[in-house]
Parts: sequence; C-alpha cells; structure tokens
Amino acid sequence: MGLFFKKKKEEPVDGITPEIKAKLDEFAERGNHLEEENQYEKAIQAWQEGLALIPEPQQFYSETVWFLAAIGDVYFQQALYAKAHECFNKARGNLSGAGYQNPFIMLRLGQCCLEIGDEKNAIEYLLRAYMMEGKELFEPDEDGNDDGLKYFNYLKAHVEHIE
Repeated sequence: MGLFFKKKKEEPVDGITPEIKAKLDEFAERGNHLEEENQYEKAIQAWQEGLALIPEPQQFYSETVWFLAAIGDVYFQQALYAKAHECFNKARGNLSGAGYQNPFIMLRLGQCCLEIGDEKNAIEYLLRAYMMEGKELFEPDEDGNDDGLKYFNYLKAHVEHIE
C-alpha cells in the first residue's frame, strides 16, 4: 500500500519580508542619524527597536549582526566595555557567519576582551581581525577617531611576526 504525503508548504528561507526589511532600514538610518547628533541613548533605542523586528531565531539573520554591532560600537565609544562585549559576542555567534567573518566585529570583540581583562580571548580576536584586514584596521579613521594603536601594540607584544 503506497502512501502519498502532501508536501508541506515551505517557509521562506529568509523570514525577513520586504516590509520588515524596509522598517529595519528606517530604524538603522534613524539610529545612525541620532548617533551623529550624539544622542546615544536614543540611537541605541532605535537600533533595539529594529532588532526586535527580526524574526526568531534572530541568530540566523545577518541583519541581527548589523544592529548588535551598531549598539555595541556606541557602548564601546562610551567605554562601557562589558555591555559592548555582550553585543559583539552575540554578533560573533550569529549563525549566518556574518559576525565571525567580520573584521570589525573581531576587532571590537578583541578590544572589549582586553578592556575587561580577558587577555587570552583578546589576543585571539585581535589576531583574527589582523589576519583579515591587516594593520590598517587598527589605524585611526578619516576623522582621527578610534585609534587602535594601543590594541595593535598589545597584539604585537604577544604574537610573533606581527609588524
């Protein structure tokens, strides 16, 4: 006796619909604008609202990495390293691969680890960032902000053949 199974309608692989994507873009832009105006708490709030729109399980979507990195970066800039570490660590663990393969995420995670006293992981993540992007990643941006020389020198002191 043969049984016929009706194929279950498959859910879209990407659960982020065009409508959600448009809203995510709005929250991202709003957060970026607020950050530029030094309204950090409001920027974080906008990004958290965007993050809340991402379907569960959020760790499967690269968009999650974007919002976590934005929030974490503001925390890092404010020297709130434990909070920043939490954001970047979640971004690193994103199952889309977008976090672990991102040199900025690895850099910030390494910087946060060093600042909170986790030197072993600091070296690992800083080295990963260096291997992906080289010394340029540790240099100041065009505005002279985010000087990573401290972190590059730390890495150089703990890993052979870094120049």
